[in-house]
Amino acid sequence: MKRFTVIFSILLVLCFGGTLAYVAATPDFVPPSAAVPAAQAEDPDAPVWNETMDSLLACLEEKGLISGERLTLASDGLCSLAVSESGAEFYWWDLDALDKDSAEYAAYESLKTEGSIDLFNSGSLISPASNGPFALLTTGYTGDVDALTDAFMAFGQSETKAG
Repeated sequence: MKRFTVIFSILLVLCFGGTLAYVAATPDFVPPSAAVPAAQAEDPDAPVWNETMDSLLACLEEKGLISGERLTLASDGLCSLAVSESGAEFYWWDLDALDKDSAEYAAYESLKTEGSIDLFNSGSLISPASNGPFALLTTGYTGDVDALTDAFMAFGQSETKAG
């Protein structure tokens, strides 16, 4: 029985190693370190960099994507301003006023380079959509997530004037 257990364990390890080698050899495989967040392709001259949270929310309200009570969320250590409306969470970083050594700036950099934010260094990761100094988390959104995300991503871009 002991010999069977040893042989079976060796076979499992070899099968697992073979599976990893097969996946790594497929042409569609992209190593995690080679994946580039979409935020790196942002236009630094797009109008979105000069927009405010109020103008973003007004644009989305005008399109009928959000409505109702606006709640200000805790943002210290995360961003300059965080707001929730219709279950969607919006984050904004005032990059001109943030200290490069601040927790808020570290969260912004993490979003832009890794595509996620560690909430208050708690180990709880969120992966909001990013557009310039803004981010959108739709986990609790009560409407059409795709329509909201598309409008958010189009906000303040060169081909679409904000508002």
